[in-house]
Amino acid sequence: MKLAVVGGKLQGTEAVYLARKAGYETVLVDRREGVPASGLADRVVVLDVTADERTSRAVLGACDAVLPACEDDATLAWLDAHVSRWGVPLLFDLAAYRVTSSKLASNRLAAELAVPGPRPWPECGFPAVVKPSSASGSEGVTVVRDEAGLAAARARLETEGHEVVVEEYVAGPSLSVEVLAAGGRAVPLQVTGLEFDGRYDCKRVVAPVGEAAAGEPPAAASPTASSDWSCAVPAGTLEALDGIAVRLAEGLGLTGLMDVEVMVAPDGPRLLEIDARLPSQTPTAVLWSSGVNLLEGLVECVTCGAPSPLDRVARAACVYQHVHAEGGCLAVLGEHVMGSARPLRLVEGFCGADEALTDHEPGALSWSATLICAGATVGEARARADAVARDLARREALGLATEETP
Repeated sequence: MKLAVVGGKLQGTEAVYLARKAGYETVLVDRREGVPASGLADRVVVLDVTADERTSRAVLGACDAVLPACEDDATLAWLDAHVSRWGVPLLFDLAAYRVTSSKLASNRLAAELAVPGPRPWPECGFPAVVKPSSASGSEGVTVVRDEAGLAAARARLETEGHEVVVEEYVAGPSLSVEVLAAGGRAVPLQVTGLEFDGRYDCKRVVAPVGEAAAGEPPAAASPTASSDWSCAVPAGTLEALDGIAVRLAEGLGLTGLMDVEVMVAPDGPRLLEIDARLPSQTPTAVLWSSGVNLLEGLVECVTCGAPSPLDRVARAACVYQHVHAEGGCLAVLGEHVMGSARPLRLVEGFCGADEALTDHEPGALSWSATLICAGATVGEARARADAVARDLARREALGLATEETP
């Protein structure tokens, strides 16, 4: 299998990493030189696919499938209009993506399908979350606690040209699940737990997530602090999340892949975000924990017209986290530090981690790394990840920063 990946930042890095694990040959296409994923691909082509159809067809048409790994609307529309005409499968559903890339449209879909989400403003009161409708992840997200903060956050986003969404701030564990769908049938993958830095950017992914025993309170898991994800959520939460993911995918008429993120409130999961595209971070944690390669599943789902049953049983625990060195200090931070990294290398056994994706070079004053640590249990994997961060700081003669939290 020769896979073309269009886009070389966070999604592209995830795609090329998963492709490498699947034994695929990869051709990375990006209009910029030196993007993070370029250090992992078999071949790199610097090209704006929308600007030169002849060259784009020569590059992409020679591949067995094309995976868009960017969020540029013009590029995505161009690929949707051209790639299938060349007889090459496009691993992307543009119609579904257009709904999920708008939080306003996503919220309307959720309401139609009776999927519970945060209460809207002003019903929700304070604290509230202010965010742009069209951005993904933590971009532009602010938590406000009074009218002055709300006015300032709204004005900032409107000045930048965004439609603004204001909704309830839901405190609790944050969970994510990917779902593959085609032909009206959807199959969810393993659920992962998310932890965030002070910018509400995901700094750590943990798998598997476990439920407390029936009648027992869950552990005090939260997206802001180290926690025992092995019993983090109330009994029945994971089944409820599966139902939400399947309902949304089938309601969208999805062909391909979607990521669903929820917060777990006392009354159950509340939908935060859906994205009909390859996500970053969580698929690698799922691979290390369950052994299921989401990219292989996506290729089969699109080319065969139906998702295959997946074995979601955890075979190991995985902690996946990002660190950044700068100014004499090493800090665990959100994935934005990887999006601005130099070309990454895959390094086995990096300072005690099972694997790392890093632009670290001897003597470099600024560098980043994604650290992957496995263990028999979540506690063991977390202890290993903590030890790797401490050993890295000591080896590089860096201070180790206290972790940021929202």
